[in-house]
Amino acid sequence: MITVSDELNAAISGGSFSSSYVFDLIVDGQVKLSNQPLTQCELSADAGQKILTTGSATFTYTDDEGTSVAPTDLTSWFTPVATFLDISYRVTVGDEFVGQVLRGRFKLTGVSDVVGKMVKFQDRVLSVGDQLNLEFSDRFYTTNYEDFLVPSGPSQTGSVWAEIGALTGFPLDRTGVADAAITRTVTYKDNRLDAVFDLASILNANPYMTPAGAVGMRPLTWGDPVKTLTQGAGGTITQVSPNDLSDDGIYNQVVVRSWDDSQSAVLATAEVELGPLRYGGPFGRKPYFASSQFVTTAEQAQAYARSLLPSVSQMPAITYSIQCVPDPTLEVWDVVNFEANNGLILPGRITKITLPDRGPMTITGQVNRD
Repeated sequence: MITVSDELNAAISGGSFSSSYVFDLIVDGQVKLSNQPLTQCELSADAGQKILTTGSATFTYTDDEGTSVAPTDLTSWFTPVATFLDISYRVTVGDEFVGQVLRGRFKLTGVSDVVGKMVKFQDRVLSVGDQLNLEFSDRFYTTNYEDFLVPSGPSQTGSVWAEIGALTGFPLDRTGVADAAITRTVTYKDNRLDAVFDLASILNANPYMTPAGAVGMRPLTWGDPVKTLTQGAGGTITQVSPNDLSDDGIYNQVVVRSWDDSQSAVLATAEVELGPLRYGGPFGRKPYFASSQFVTTAEQAQAYARSLLPSVSQMPAITYSIQCVPDPTLEVWDVVNFEANNGLILPGRITKITLPDRGPMTITGQVNRD
């Protein structure tokens, strides 16, 4: 959850506010524009994606000097080379209060449908307005394009956090997840972002880009609920519904494949032995394949298989789609209590957020089956 002032939190909790997005334009480290409005802006965050947050918006620009910002070459402000957008969600309550929540520093990844209107005045050609459609992603977008030139392994074996800093070059926000050593020398996959996620597994955490543009981690374990969302009078939920059930994501065998220090295959299995989900029973034989470069012995592989089996051999968490009054302080992996249609208050962990510039937000929450 993003921390904001008490006054801003009260305005958001009240629900009676108007909203919009604004941004600062940063080109190669230099601020070129500040507090510029965006229209038709929407941010989407998905815990199932390594690049957690993406978005799109329309930007209309004009100034008193008739300057055009339509891109013409790689040095133009609005090109997907060295341009970043610091995007904030603005909350306005009448004439009483204006505040904003920084939602992220984003890499500009696409510019399309550029419309510019020019007029000739005396001996000058002036712009009377530009309109650009923008697409952007969090800063892991850059890391995802960075491949190792040669086979490489960790250079900072004493610290996972330090190694992630070396791999990405980004600042680190170590809040909430303790460090650990890298216990063996491994060879990374080709992609640096894949290496970041492999290292984060040592810390039992999900890596992501924080709104301030640093690499952060959220633990795999659930935290305490940060808010309660209710329906009816005084509530913020306008619609809630459980998603469909299926047998996707249910397995009755775990197969661990890895390598020991001599690169020999390490194979271990664990199966459900009793009940309707038993291996070879009415559910059939459905294996879940797992691997880790940090599993180095058959004993470790067997223990890893046994530890995974309970989580993959049960009905997956029920997912709910919740439409509610926007709350720009909520983030993916936050736990919220919410009121279902039967009146029960359920704890759910947010896995997706769609936050438009106007109107309700949509979140997807997972509710574990007890």
